[in-house]
Amino acid sequence: MIRFCVVDDHEIVLDGLRAMADREEDLEFAGAVTTAGEAEALIAATAPDVLLLDMRLAGGNSLDTCAALSAAFPELTIAVFSGYGNPELLELAIRAGAAGYVLKETTTSRLPDIIRELASTGSYFDPRLASGLLRRAAGGARPPAFNDRELEIVRLIARGLDNHRIGEQVSISPHTVKFHVTAMLRRHGLSRRTELVRLAMDLHLIDDE
Repeated sequence: MIRFCVVDDHEIVLDGLRAMADREEDLEFAGAVTTAGEAEALIAATAPDVLLLDMRLAGGNSLDTCAALSAAFPELTIAVFSGYGNPELLELAIRAGAAGYVLKETTTSRLPDIIRELASTGSYFDPRLASGLLRRAAGGARPPAFNDRELEIVRLIARGLDNHRIGEQVSISPHTVKFHVTAMLRRHGLSRRTELVRLAMDLHLIDDE
């Protein structure tokens, strides 16, 4: 029996994972918490084989949490569970001790095999992201998540400015601001401006204000 726990503050995600485990004879949903601060107690109490750790948690930095849990529970296989298909975040997760990186868009029919792979081999990285990271390691060039102009726009979005005011700040038209925002959303597979801010925070490009 493979026991897995989850740290995620979205109830719909937890419900889906519980239902998935109920359908699989060899998987046991051993417990869940919604904050980073509760994660260590959860693991100590349940001794899971695998932990799915949400990349974006309220009230805590998931990568710091990953590093702390990896040090405290070296036998635990930690997989970051992320809505961001970003190779830079994958690299940061690996540095923090993650043995896996699973995208939240993964279907529940595929997740059981991923959890089995995490338990049996000790690692799983979404192939779409891993290939990009390997190309970079081999010397292939990869553009940054945001160029200087884009990062300037994201910082102003974080301050609550609309396109008109952002355009005034960076001396471009509101239409050009919209073009940049749309391009960033499409490139990172996101749908909302606030998700750009969260991504930049996770990459430590802007402060979590």
